[in-house]
Amino acid sequence: MSRLSFLVVAAISMCCATAGNAAIVTNGDFEKGDLSGWTVSAGTDPSHPPIVIGYNNTNGFPNGAYGESVPAPVGGLTSGAYFSSDFAAQSISQSLALTANTDYSLGFDVYAPQNGRNNPFDASLFASLNGTAISTVLSADSLTRGWVHYNTTFTANTAPSFNLALNFLGGGNTAADFVIDNVSVANVAPAPEPSTWAMMILGFCGLGFMAYRRKSKLSFTTA
Repeated sequence: MSRLSFLVVAAISMCCATAGNAAIVTNGDFEKGDLSGWTVSAGTDPSHPPIVIGYNNTNGFPNGAYGESVPAPVGGLTSGAYFSSDFAAQSISQSLALTANTDYSLGFDVYAPQNGRNNPFDASLFASLNGTAISTVLSADSLTRGWVHYNTTFTANTAPSFNLALNFLGGGNTAADFVIDNVSVANVAPAPEPSTWAMMILGFCGLGFMAYRRKSKLSFTTA
């Protein structure tokens, strides 16, 4: 493979990898051990706010899920965000750098601990963008047992800013609870960086010039 051909292939690879892997959500895996990067709303239950708990421990609140050992999800590490209020509407949210009128995918892992399922009341969880729901409303009691990966797509409509929120509501005393992890937002059709476009254009121009030279040399030889 010629050097110019290699540059073109490398530029295309960089185009896909750079744009696709850019982290849009801050601390979406909660491995900082807290909710830094997120704005926390405890609603009317400040004694049981959304928190971060460690996996595989039997600690009580606020260091665990009331004695239940929560396993790590596939691809998860040591920590997840935990919602456990019996009655309050709570959320964690953050502003995202999105492009208006662009399609994005939202993904996260969700888990409903068994001790919460044993409580008499259900709980719900859904995602929203600027206050508008962009996911279905998940029920803790109806959720498949174990970790479940949820994924959806949405369009970032024209707005001065974009605020992603994960919204929880406990159904009564006592209610189910949720653990979430690996929150991510990605561009469905990533756009290349300007520098990558420049590399690609330069590479294609070089390939075109080489093809022209080869054609000219062939014409001269057969003349």
